[in-house]
Amino acid sequence: MEHTKHIWRAAFLLIAVLTFVIVGRHFLVPKSFGQAGYYRYDALFEHMDKEPRHGAPDACADCHDDIAAAKASGKHAPVQCEVCHDVLSSHIKDGDKFADMRINRNWELCAYCHQRLVGRPALIAQVDIREHLELASGQAIPAEACVQCHDKDAIHHP
Repeated sequence: MEHTKHIWRAAFLLIAVLTFVIVGRHFLVPKSFGQAGYYRYDALFEHMDKEPRHGAPDACADCHDDIAAAKASGKHAPVQCEVCHDVLSSHIKDGDKFADMRINRNWELCAYCHQRLVGRPALIAQVDIREHLELASGQAIPAEACVQCHDKDAIHHP
């Protein structure tokens, strides 16, 4: 029985670690954790207090009704304005324009929906971009390749 002191030391160490974990968890885990799932419930209210960055689907039509009407009858009617433009909060604050709206004219944005993919629905126009632009193998695709021919009128109108 002279070697039992090692067992007692290990048991004491285990009890000390468990006590530290239980006490530490009590002080480190927020009280709202787990109230409505595996997250801190109070975080919902913190996010609700933040000012929204995105606008409602029809928010742009308040000032741009002519463009919204053309878009509504166009092929891109279901696409929200903020897909190609920046978020509304970078353009409008408290109902007033404070900056110009940025527009993403990069071909990669168009390719996100229009690049030929086997699994993509046939009702969405698909193109092989290199073939469509008649580019040689290894030739870089120009940044604004799509909007050079497909201008804003072609995008908004049917």
